[in-house]
Amino acid sequence: MPHRRNGGFIAPPRADESLKNLAATGANWISLLVNVGQETIASTKVFRTQPRTAADAELKRMIDLAHGLGMRVALLVNVDLSNDPVHTQREIGIAFTSEAQWQEWFASYRELLNYYATFSQEAGVDMLVIGDALVGTTQRENDWRRVIKEARERFKGPITYAALYAQGSLSDGEDVRIKWWDAVDYIGWQPFYPLTDKNDPTVAELKAAWTEKGYLAAIENLSKQFNKPVIAIEFGYRSQDGANKWPLNWTSTAPVDLQEQADCYQAALEVLWGKPWLAGIFWWEWRAQAGLGGPKDTSAIPYGKPAEEVLKKFYLSP
Repeated sequence: MPHRRNGGFIAPPRADESLKNLAATGANWISLLVNVGQETIASTKVFRTQPRTAADAELKRMIDLAHGLGMRVALLVNVDLSNDPVHTQREIGIAFTSEAQWQEWFASYRELLNYYATFSQEAGVDMLVIGDALVGTTQRENDWRRVIKEARERFKGPITYAALYAQGSLSDGEDVRIKWWDAVDYIGWQPFYPLTDKNDPTVAELKAAWTEKGYLAAIENLSKQFNKPVIAIEFGYRSQDGANKWPLNWTSTAPVDLQEQADCYQAALEVLWGKPWLAGIFWWEWRAQAGLGGPKDTSAIPYGKPAEEVLKKFYLSP
């Protein structure tokens, strides 16, 4: 269930071709990102802005095409910073110094999310992801419960949130710190966990790390605590030497390594496939422009690489 990322325009014919290539892997869901913005981490106004934010008509066309290809669609609302290159959306809120600022930000965020909840209902979206790695805000339990309540008034399908994984101790992750998982339908999980401390580990070593480092037990315990299934909302590996050591490193300049990416996919699917608490995986990433990826590419895109064949082996097997 890979992500489809839009950077503004989702134009035919390349976007249509890309979606058809994705359907050929056997994927039965896509996560369609809607990039919205705010200027800095201290801003209290969240906005839609084209071309960064895809137009509703573009989104609706892709939703209809995905449905026509037999795939269901999750719409994920993602906040980018338009004028703050040294921070990320994870830090939104840390600069707020008053309750008034918090309430202004949440009022703006609710307005925007309510817009997309209404759009999702009218466009036939199958699941709504109400936020992504807004780590600096999710301790505001009552405010997020209101976000969810108002979204449910407009969208009748399942709802989740994409929580950032633990970057230090497992007890420090956003996923385990959120207190309001009971209010959504799925626990949204981003398992970009470091696996080994070496390049090119074997599949067996990669699989062992999932268990020995406590990753599987931690998320299974969270699922039991809230009696909610888990979805890996965002998850993947670059086709790069050493990708397993720090999967969330998007700035590394290490050389291409197609096999390490494929082995990471293989190990993850072998350890996660069939787990009763796991409802699915959205792989990061599959770009809206056809042709990106391929054997010389070091990004996380699996298209045209051995990792794509791993997906097909699992998704297309009877």
